[in-house]
Amino acid sequence: METIILSILPLAVIVGLGYLATRFDYISSAAIDGISRYVFAIALPALIFRNLANGSLLNNMGPAGLILLSYFVGALAVLMLGLAVGKYLFKSGQAEQSIIAVGASHSNTVLLGVPAVLMLLGARNVGPLVLIVGLHGMLMAVLLTVVIRVRGGKAGEIPSAAWQAALSQAKNPIFIALALGVAYDLIGDAAGAPRLPDIVNSILRILSSALYPCSLFALGGMLVRYKFGGQIQEAGAVSALKLVAHPLIVWVLAKPLLGLSDSWTWVAVMLALMPVGFNMHNLASRSKNAAGLADTAIVLSTVLSLVAVIVMLSVK
Repeated sequence: METIILSILPLAVIVGLGYLATRFDYISSAAIDGISRYVFAIALPALIFRNLANGSLLNNMGPAGLILLSYFVGALAVLMLGLAVGKYLFKSGQAEQSIIAVGASHSNTVLLGVPAVLMLLGARNVGPLVLIVGLHGMLMAVLLTVVIRVRGGKAGEIPSAAWQAALSQAKNPIFIALALGVAYDLIGDAAGAPRLPDIVNSILRILSSALYPCSLFALGGMLVRYKFGGQIQEAGAVSALKLVAHPLIVWVLAKPLLGLSDSWTWVAVMLALMPVGFNMHNLASRSKNAAGLADTAIVLSTVLSLVAVIVMLSVK
C-alpha cells in the first residue's frame, strides 16, 4: 500500500501545486488556459501521432475493437444509469437528467487520464490509451446525440444529428492526430517506407514529454473555477456512478466477457474511473439549477478519484 501511495503522490502534488498557484494568483487563469490548450492541441496530438506513425500501435492492435467495445458500451450503460438516477431518484427535469448522465459517463481522459495511465501503469500501455482517448470525444458526442434524440422522440433526426456531432469532433486536434497517424502507418506499410525520420521523432518526443506536468498542473489550476457545495446528494450520486459503476461495468465487459489481457483491461478501467470531465460544467451552464451540481461533482469526483485509483492498483 505504501508503494502505491508513493506512486500516486507526484500526481497529487502537481495537481495541488497548480491549484495553489492559481488560487493565489501566482499563475493567472489565462496562463492555465494556455497550458491546457498546449496539452490538447500540441503535446497529446504529438504523443498520439508519434506512436501511431512509428508502427508501435497498429502492428500490435490485436483486440482493438474489443477494448473500444468494452469502454464505450460501459460509458453508454452508465449514461443510461445517470438518466435513470436523475429521473427516478432525484425527480429531476430532462435537462438535469442529461447533465447527471454526462457527468457519470464522460471521463477527464486528457488532463488526468493520460498521465495517470502512463505514470502508474507504464508507457508500454500507450496503445490502448491512444485508441480510447483519440476516439473519446467523437464517440461520446455521437452516443449522447443518439440518446437525446431517442428520449426526445426525434429518432428520425439521429442520422443527421449524429453526423453533425461527428463532424464537429473531427476538427479536434486529438482526433486529427489519430487519423493522420493511422494514415501514415498504413501508407508506410503499403509503400515499404521507413518510419518517422529521427529528427521528426525527436521533436515529437520532446513536445509530448511536457504532457505530464502541463496536464496535471492545468488540471489543478482549472479546479479553482469550480465551487464545492451545491446539490451534494446529486453530486455524490454522479461521483459514485463515475468512480464505481463506470469502471466496474468496463471491467466486467473487458475481462470476464471479452477476455482482454490484464494490461489492456486495466487501461480501460483506469480511464473509466477518472473523474467527471469539465464538459459537464459547460452543459450545466445553460441551466441555472444545475451549475452548482456540476461544480460540486467535478471537485468531489476529482478528489475521490485518487482514492479510487489506490483501490484499483491494490486489487489489480
